[in-house]
Amino acid sequence: MKIWLVTWVSSILLFVSAATLAEDVVLDRIVAVVNEGVVLESDVTTETAFVVSESRANGVGLPDTAVLRERIVERLIDQTIQRQQAARLGIVADASSVNRALAQIARGNNMNSQQFREALIQQGFDYNHFRRSIEQQLITERLVQREVQARVRVSEQEIDDYLKAAENSANKQARYRLQHILVAVPSSANAAAIEAANKKADAILAQLRAGADFATVAASQSDGSRALQGGDLGWRQRQELPSFIDTALDTMKVDDIRGPLRSPNGLHIIKLAEKQVGDGPAQQETRIRHIFIAGNEGNVSSRLLSAKDRIQQGEDFSTLAAEISEDPNSANNGGELPWFSRGQLPPALEQAADQLPIGQLSDPFQTQYGWHVVEVLERRVRSRTSSSARSEAENTLRIRKVEQEAERWIRQLRDESFVELR
Repeated sequence: MKIWLVTWVSSILLFVSAATLAEDVVLDRIVAVVNEGVVLESDVTTETAFVVSESRANGVGLPDTAVLRERIVERLIDQTIQRQQAARLGIVADASSVNRALAQIARGNNMNSQQFREALIQQGFDYNHFRRSIEQQLITERLVQREVQARVRVSEQEIDDYLKAAENSANKQARYRLQHILVAVPSSANAAAIEAANKKADAILAQLRAGADFATVAASQSDGSRALQGGDLGWRQRQELPSFIDTALDTMKVDDIRGPLRSPNGLHIIKLAEKQVGDGPAQQETRIRHIFIAGNEGNVSSRLLSAKDRIQQGEDFSTLAAEISEDPNSANNGGELPWFSRGQLPPALEQAADQLPIGQLSDPFQTQYGWHVVEVLERRVRSRTSSSARSEAENTLRIRKVEQEAERWIRQLRDESFVELR
């Protein structure tokens, strides 16, 4: 049917009058020339719609239309440069790799691929564009692996220091969710550029201290890679953070703001959004079961509330999970999920499980992908072996170094490229 529709539309176009064809109709236009490539107006429109949907789903504010457009254009320029570099090096993200990445994201949200696709569409996402964004992420990751990660080394002494710090400091074992604003200062910047960056950082700090929303300011003014996500860096341990941020955290409480903090990449402003006490050398793990229904239609919560009532009246949870739950990974296993520790489940699901006593059913609650009723079956504390602790420490230190170096490398790639805005 799709092929027929395209053929039918094409045949109609054959009968358009010459006068109509002679009219000046702008179908698209070039927004920026990037080396041998271009960024088109249609690219900006599509990316803007995607970012708006993403911000709505995550509850992150966005800057005004003009500033948002500027940020989107800059993002597309960087992506174009990275794709060009990848092409020169023979780096690709094939369809199978993209499919595997999408399936992994779906599993992380307790869905199969089709359910995940439907959930995205219900939230207003263009699924094809979401797929392209995953392809872009894979290309960037593979570029960084080749151009940056291969040069990063972690010494045995660094691992020893990391583990010693974790053993001796409860703060080092905690987890922090940080928001971040970067005012980039190139290594080749002259005195005037450095002064301008300092003034910009001071102005941003003044806005924040006057009560401006951090996420909105980050989206409009940060040069960091997470700007359009409100500068949210996610959950990190202190050892995963660069030393200049680690030191600042010593005196910070939740909602505190610090800056400008200096690094080779520029000036940084950070906010401590949340803090969790860590598990130390042993980690707590939880085993839960749930009944999940995708979507947010009005009757979903009432269906789950009815299921909860039936369980409380004596019906078997496992039987109802097999009958009702739309989680393909757990429905036929009594709704049970594998043991998990902090950070391994979607945050809303993990938070609900943390608050429940063992054996008690939750009320129906909504995550961004659907509705759940959860029961905690068991909790345990599992000690990590010396070898696993060293492996985790090495991986954490490597990620930290790669992140810092990748930011610098991407900025250098941009500086070496020809970019002309139209």
